[in-house]
Amino acid sequence: MRTRTRNLKVMVAITTFALVAAACGSDTNDSAPAVTNSPATTVAPVDAMDDMTAGPFGPACDAVPTEGQGSFAGMTDDPAATAASNNPLLSTLVAAVVEAGLVDTLNSDGPFTIFAPANMAFEALPAGTLDAVLADKELLTSILTYHVIAGQSLDAAALGEAGTATTVNGGRLEFGVDGTTVNGVAVLCSDVVTANATVHIIGEVLMPPADDTTGAMDGAMMPSGPLCSAVPADGQGSFAGMTDDPAATAASNNPVLSTLVQAVVAAGLVDTLNSDGPFTIFAPANMAFDALPAGTLDAVLADQDLLTSILTLHVVAGQKLSSADLAQLDSVTTVNGADISLDVAADGSLMVNGQATVGCADIQTANATVHVIDAVLMP
Repeated sequence: MRTRTRNLKVMVAITTFALVAAACGSDTNDSAPAVTNSPATTVAPVDAMDDMTAGPFGPACDAVPTEGQGSFAGMTDDPAATAASNNPLLSTLVAAVVEAGLVDTLNSDGPFTIFAPANMAFEALPAGTLDAVLADKELLTSILTYHVIAGQSLDAAALGEAGTATTVNGGRLEFGVDGTTVNGVAVLCSDVVTANATVHIIGEVLMPPADDTTGAMDGAMMPSGPLCSAVPADGQGSFAGMTDDPAATAASNNPVLSTLVQAVVAAGLVDTLNSDGPFTIFAPANMAFDALPAGTLDAVLADQDLLTSILTLHVVAGQKLSSADLAQLDSVTTVNGADISLDVAADGSLMVNGQATVGCADIQTANATVHVIDAVLMP
């Protein structure tokens, strides 16, 4: 069965340059030990643009200031994090790096090769994604370190010759033959030199493989899917806010799930879904209930036994299963006692019981992993 891929490259972008940017904001002259990694080849850091054959190039290089500390010449005097803090293209990344506490690391001796998401990369993220990542330091660090190669300062030509490289995160990056793409993402400004690194500015956030985001949200993936955009960007109903509350409470703060909450209350299942768990929950969005034949919802709400049977068909007890976990399974047994089938469609979306498509996967609550679906499962 095909494994469902995630489209959270945007989140990686945040963390990636957050790393670089954080270092920029540091006022201390004491550098923390450099991140350790053991690449096959060590290249001495580039001390000045005179050492470069052509200098920075790419479509976004024109947006870099032509003079001052944020110019290409000015950045050669500062280590990566500080240099990023002086570059207006990287202000969002700088804020993220500070939040991750990686300023001193990126300002250490290096040398490093850094893929730095520009502000536009963060602006393209689904609503609430950046806040959720910033609220989880382990996840943030995992993503940021996926954008950094330690022990080497590689320009575009060297990246093209290498083909691949291992990051501080432990994951692998792949480069185009000319070094102007990384994991298929175009580099917007290549070969920006700082005192301890070569920086390549990119327009998307890179996302490490699922098994590389260690320690993040108990190993879960970040929320993804077309219905995620309807989740509030902040407050208790946001992705970050829901991690603090058990499932029923978290759902009550999410306007996308207001009809489901009404049904859970009518069935008397609030305390059950707020218990320790853990659970995997397939949560029908309001649109799923709206699509039922006229009168169906009222009839079900009036029959508590039927309502309970339907709702418990949407819950798996004893496990918090991510979308990647589910994509590896043919079926799971629900609290209802019945099995529901799982399949990956040709477009990569996860199908549940042949009836519903997961529209927003991997939402974390204090006791569950929730997958919002677009149809109501029927026993």
